[in-house]
Amino acid sequence: MPNTTAAGRTARRARTLTGALAIAALLAALMALWQTQFRPLSKPEYCWGTWRADGGPFRTDAGRDGGAHRRTARETAPTPARPHGRCSLSWSGGRGRDAPRRSLEVRYETGPSAAKERRAWLAELFAGGDAALPDDLPGFVTAATGTLVLPASCDVDGRPSVVTVSGSFDSSPDRTGRILLEAANRATKVTGCAGEVRTTGPTTPTGCSLPLPAPRPAPASASAPPAAPGTAAGSAHDGFQTCAVAGGGQWAARFTMVARPRIVTLFDGLTGDSPPAPGWRALGRIEATAALIRADCAGRPTVFTMRTGPGRTGTRLDDAREAFPPLVEAAADRMGCAPLHSV
Repeated sequence: MPNTTAAGRTARRARTLTGALAIAALLAALMALWQTQFRPLSKPEYCWGTWRADGGPFRTDAGRDGGAHRRTARETAPTPARPHGRCSLSWSGGRGRDAPRRSLEVRYETGPSAAKERRAWLAELFAGGDAALPDDLPGFVTAATGTLVLPASCDVDGRPSVVTVSGSFDSSPDRTGRILLEAANRATKVTGCAGEVRTTGPTTPTGCSLPLPAPRPAPASASAPPAAPGTAAGSAHDGFQTCAVAGGGQWAARFTMVARPRIVTLFDGLTGDSPPAPGWRALGRIEATAALIRADCAGRPTVFTMRTGPGRTGTRLDDAREAFPPLVEAAADRMGCAPLHSV
């Protein structure tokens, strides 16, 4: 009798174990079914999980003829161990072969450490007619580009990290600014380097209001044939002023003054330890096609830059030796800075 009872208990345990294994197998099958059949029905995410199919850069096209179509995405996501990433998106803004093609590229990077490469990298960040982000955020945008310098907790090897966006899609400086902040907040979240960045107001370009020099002929050393100067664009905000001059359908010169600390940090180590010429209360250099100086301006470290481009007019309007000094003084005076240049 005892042997029979023990055998019964063994059989019950075997049946219980078999039932548990069957349930586990069923759950595994259901999970596999969810992954292969149902999960793809959820909306895909793009750029490290920043946007879904109807968000961010796709939002304008979402209501057009069924939304954005023919999407392609390539991305490398940032991580705490690898705090850099890139995301490239392309999509059609509607159905049909004639629908406009859109694109967006997001980068999370620190930029080169070598001075020459870093200057070139910084030159590409500034479009010249950028509008500053509101609330003194360390960033700037145009309708098609944007840059945000991340908090110091995101620095890599002592260099500030930045998030940039650029592309071709229906946008405005204000909308590009929102897309930039969304991407930056996602980047800092997945790397764990900083909290969320917010803004309370819109990005509003104000136009270039700096006094441009009269476009009389430039010195003989200038290397471009004369061309009629075009329009100027830019903005004037506290600690951030820009001006871009167009000539011959392309940009001719770009001027920027920055006193927002995190943006100024991008230029650390690039201005040297001597003035550009006698009479300057600043450090840096001024050449025909480019200028970069740094000075204390009303108690604030301030950087002034200028560079010329493919639309040069061949006049003093885009010769940095002629145009840069008066632009510096006008921008400095606007922020209450003592003169930086004495003639």
